[in-house]
Amino acid sequence: MAKKKSKETQRLEAVQAQFSDWRKNRKKRDRIPESLWDAAVSLADAFSINELSKALHLNHSSLKDRIKSIPNSPTEAPFPSTFIELPPLNPPADSIEVSLELEKTGATMKVHVKGRIDIASLVETFWRQTS
Repeated sequence: MAKKKSKETQRLEAVQAQFSDWRKNRKKRDRIPESLWDAAVSLADAFSINELSKALHLNHSSLKDRIKSIPNSPTEAPFPSTFIELPPLNPPADSIEVSLELEKTGATMKVHVKGRIDIASLVETFWRQTS
């Protein structure tokens, strides 16, 4: 049974097709039309800049600058920094090392700890944070 594609994925595929058509028919050194940039930027609410730049074969920095220039864009006001206090660690001699990196649209959390931490609580707190 084939999985249904999400609306966001369908939107991305439609914009990919527009870029593909333009690239096939463009003259050498033509600039990307504003309508295509607008279509790419319109996907920023559903995809990260990295995902979009790879999928649409766009320069990451150029796409990021265009998204930032839009009022209320996802990258204009990043998630507020929230400090999460962890209990003091008294690691045993054979302590474990934990590296954790969580990412969601607009937010990244990296943790590297020697010792024991409550990873489940840390992850849950990160995912509950809202923009």
